Amino acid sequence: MVALSKNSSRPAVPHVFIGEQPSVIVAHPMGGHGAPLGLERPLPLLGGGYRLAPGGMPSTLGIDHVPGLRHFIAEACRHRALCGRGGYHQPPIALVGQNGVGKGFVAHWIARNAGVPLFRMPVGHDFGASHAVHDVEQTLPPVPMVAMAAARCANPVIVVELDVDNPIAAEVEETLISMIDPRTNSRWIDDGRQTILDLSHVSWIVEVQGRRLHSSGVRKPNELRPIEAVLPDRLENTIRDSGAVFRLDAPRQLEELRILDVAIDICAASMVSDPDVLASVLADIREIDGPSFDYVGCDEIVRTAKWSLSRHFADEHLG
Repeated sequence: MVALSKNSSRPAVPHVFIGEQPSVIVAHPMGGHGAPLGLERPLPLLGGGYRLAPGGMPSTLGIDHVPGLRHFIAEACRHRALCGRGGYHQPPIALVGQNGVGKGFVAHWIARNAGVPLFRMPVGHDFGASHAVHDVEQTLPPVPMVAMAAARCANPVIVVELDVDNPIAAEVEETLISMIDPRTNSRWIDDGRQTILDLSHVSWIVEVQGRRLHSSGVRKPNELRPIEAVLPDRLENTIRDSGAVFRLDAPRQLEELRILDVAIDICAASMVSDPDVLASVLADIREIDGPSFDYVGCDEIVRTAKWSLSRHFADEHLG
């Protein structure tokens, strides 16, 4: 089940060019000092060019086990290309569903196919709280600033990690909304460093973790029942207004697609394109004994696929 909404329009952003690569300045000091981490210099926008064409990322993305996601990404690429903007960018999306269905995998594959770096931003109840600002956050720049500086890139994918067992406060939700909302994030103020940040080129993915199962995949008698991952109300409304919310499930009719997507990704990451090897990896994954009451977790599928590939390489070396 997928809920989509129209993409929000954003005024054109002036670009500068470093060689053939479009770049933008993402940090503007409010005082006499320079922006931290060298962010006053132009940063390139990665993942543009052929990737935005219909035959680029939209056709290679896969992830068909998440209905509607390929179309959403294709529309984001088309909008970016029609507006003449370089670099990959998508409106904010949220991935919800029970733990283990592959929300993290989906975020990883989007970033890898887009050709942009991915950073994770765990968010707890004290994220952005006033006491944290005075104690730690005052000396550590916010994650988006560190991500752009570390990758030397203005448009990374940043995955916001929420946890149902660690609900966030209203103040934290307000901070996240100001970072993610396209109506406000082009002039996001970092008070601690007296800097205005342009976060409008970041592709935001909010990933909500449900309660984790026991590592064996089987719930103990005294273990709390898994909880469905849900978004805080205001944050969900913000994402629906400008992007989309996707629910990840693992029903029987989509399980084969989910396994195939993971197997293809693991093979591609190892530079393996032989169909026979892929078929062997799929066969090994299908041998996994999942819990009787649930599906096989994505982590277990990834581990099995990597083990299968390593066995193939070992056999090839011995042969």
